Amino acid sequence: MILGNRVAIVTGAARGIGLAVASAMGEAGARVVLADVTTDGLDAACSQLRARGIEALGVTANVADPDDNVRLVAQAVERYGRVDVFHANAAIVSFADLLETSARQIGDALAVNLEGAIHGCRAVLPVMQRQRGGVILLTASVAAFVGEPTVPVYSATKGGLTALCRSLATRHGPEGIRCVTICPGDVTTRMLEDYLARDPDPVAARSAMEARYPLGRLIEPEDIGRLAVFLASDHARCITGTDVIIDAGLTARCY
Repeated sequence: MILGNRVAIVTGAARGIGLAVASAMGEAGARVVLADVTTDGLDAACSQLRARGIEALGVTANVADPDDNVRLVAQAVERYGRVDVFHANAAIVSFADLLETSARQIGDALAVNLEGAIHGCRAVLPVMQRQRGGVILLTASVAAFVGEPTVPVYSATKGGLTALCRSLATRHGPEGIRCVTICPGDVTTRMLEDYLARDPDPVAARSAMEARYPLGRLIEPEDIGRLAVFLASDHARCITGTDVIIDAGLTARCY
């Protein structure tokens, strides 16, 4: 198993991409620490993984709270003695024009999507420095690189993660710590369903969305999970400070 005996923390892990990543890492041999702000969803996710023989620890945490990030890492170290992978995945989104987005919504998105990842990295880096190694993964988005008019604030936070990635990779590379962003296109999660539900005909909207992808399909959470396992493994030991796009060809096209 390529992640055998490693310890991985995944935030926003109660469902969607986070759960798929935790599941894939567990299947690859890692002991996984799932973090989420929703206790019920977190318990269900951990139970699901344990039923498949995966060692999983659930920690209720709000990534926007610096103290919660410190507590999350401390609980992982207390249980397993180390942290080999930290995947900052938790995110929220408001589908609205900037002029229709409230100051509260802007603040919440920055606090969770960008500041939450920064606080998480700040909490885990001392552990990885002591170990002389570790991998930090950040869930960004293709919205960090292209114009998506319906999610300006979300896009800004994801662009911030790509800059954070490069800074951490160059600063901590000599300590054996890698940092990579995972940048998906549209992933079939509840967040996407909420977006499609805004359309008068969600089924037609989904079909039109799929038609824009050269591969004719959207990304599944499991696709992200498999990529995360590879990036966390020694197979990717020379990949750091960069953005890995997984978008079924969406950003390759012009029209």
